[in-house]
Amino acid sequence: MQIVLPEGCTELTIREGAAVAPLPLKEPKSIAIDGDIHTITNYVAIRRVSAQGIQVLNPNTIIVEADKNARTIVMKQDPEAHYSVTVTAKLQASEELKQFGINQDTRYDRKQLLRLLKFNRLFFEDKQQYNEVISGLSAIRFKTQQELTQEQDGKGKRVNNDESNTVAHDGFKDKFTLSVPLFKGFDPVKIEVEICWEVLNSAISFWLESVGLKEATDGAIDGIFETELANVKDFVIIHK
Repeated sequence: MQIVLPEGCTELTIREGAAVAPLPLKEPKSIAIDGDIHTITNYVAIRRVSAQGIQVLNPNTIIVEADKNARTIVMKQDPEAHYSVTVTAKLQASEELKQFGINQDTRYDRKQLLRLLKFNRLFFEDKQQYNEVISGLSAIRFKTQQELTQEQDGKGKRVNNDESNTVAHDGFKDKFTLSVPLFKGFDPVKIEVEICWEVLNSAISFWLESVGLKEATDGAIDGIFETELANVKDFVIIHK
């Protein structure tokens, strides 16, 4: 073997072994991707144009599973392959909505409810309504059965019975409208919310309910799934 050194070069270094060996071969990875309900639509839109390796879309092997009860759409690019891609799109309640605990088993005392509403003023489109709710909740005074028996019934009184007590309070604004996204990745909608309360063992607790939220949520799911599945209609779709 003859080696010709360039002019001016006075040193030659020869490396052997691992220094010149190629990188070790590794197996491909199976890929699992989770995201909001738009995830599969966004993934497919890009992979149709440009994809490499196991991320190449093959309509002959792809299976899409839609489950409205679980609020998920799962796309498996090749269920028979050990190394494949699974993309899961989830229709999830927005963080803005979840923090209110509406229609859940979340209970608040007066201080907790006031703090929740005060720190979420931006979701009230009607600032006058917001002020009325806050001032009314701050000033409300609940009366015991003993106090009630000492005065005559009058307008603006609301009575609630439990196993041991009867209490009432002077009227306050117990309904308000929020403008919040129902799901992650969607625009805000308006929902009417009611402040509910009860007295147990002389302690008062509050919670939030909304018939409008239930109706809006149920009504939106069908439309959202229809829109997302239309973007993968050339694949096999299984409804669960």
